[in-house]
Amino acid sequence: MRVTRGILAGVSACLLAATVAGPATAATASGRPSPAPIIVTEQASDRVVVLDSTKRWANSNATLWSWQPSADSDAGDTSKSWGLPDDARLRTGADGRQYVLVTDSYGLLASVPYSDKGPVAWSVDLGRSPNPHGIELLPDGNIAVAASNGSWIRVYTASQGRHSDTYVEAALPGAHEVWWDARLSVLWAIGDHLLVKYAVGGTPAAPTLTQQAAYNLPTNWGHDLGPVAGDPDRLWLTTVYGVHQFQKSTGTFVGFPRQRELYALNIKSVGTDAATGTVLETTPKAGNPCSWCTDSVDLFVGADSTEEKVLPGAQIYRARWFDEESS
Repeated sequence: MRVTRGILAGVSACLLAATVAGPATAATASGRPSPAPIIVTEQASDRVVVLDSTKRWANSNATLWSWQPSADSDAGDTSKSWGLPDDARLRTGADGRQYVLVTDSYGLLASVPYSDKGPVAWSVDLGRSPNPHGIELLPDGNIAVAASNGSWIRVYTASQGRHSDTYVEAALPGAHEVWWDARLSVLWAIGDHLLVKYAVGGTPAAPTLTQQAAYNLPTNWGHDLGPVAGDPDRLWLTTVYGVHQFQKSTGTFVGFPRQRELYALNIKSVGTDAATGTVLETTPKAGNPCSWCTDSVDLFVGADSTEEKVLPGAQIYRARWFDEESS
């Protein structure tokens, strides 16, 4: 279990002193909060996998759902476009159905019907050079994508057909993740040096993407981005050199509980479970055959507890709470 952390250098005392509002909770029949499942991008088996966060992952009954493209996916020839899944999020479309959005570093973007799988709702093969790293569903059915080597953010017209590949693009060096902020009706994105806020306009068939604001990251090489469940004014984000929270109303980076414990290098994903307030992280583990992967997800429970969920033999890149409010 990774319980000893380095000290976050360069953070001011006022940041360390700040706190966040408590998370929303959901009660089980027993009255105790129940954490959401966790979805991981698992590169040893080239799958995205949903796991029960309350069970030992070494047991087969902990696996609730998994996906990789197959002959019935209608995603084209994926022999070259699939093999390093790196992002996955649960979303509900305008049709009321749920979808798992996935990206693969080899080029595949897809919206997968959950839980029935079958033909994808949408997919595009970018090829390997852009290295797609983040994906998000927009309210009109279009899909936003971040590509790190491509250094761009795109909005694809997924609303216009299963393989619609028309897009609008904005440059963002090192673009790694996107997240739709329904409260503010804006798209957030993170790159090497910047957190950027975009307005998405136009029509579903002809969208526009306009930068509204940009904020320098507290440390370089941004990676992950998402909500702080329980505090709609805050975002989680990670860089090569740590984990941070951003306060939207003030445009500043602020402190949060257990900040020093959560600090690590190269954090690939972070997020808060809305039901319990538990924070998850994935960080590359020394000795893993994949140098950017781990076989475990670290959980920070309550004020001082930790837990490690291990998936034996896995090469996990990102993990997210399988819950829309939490990711």
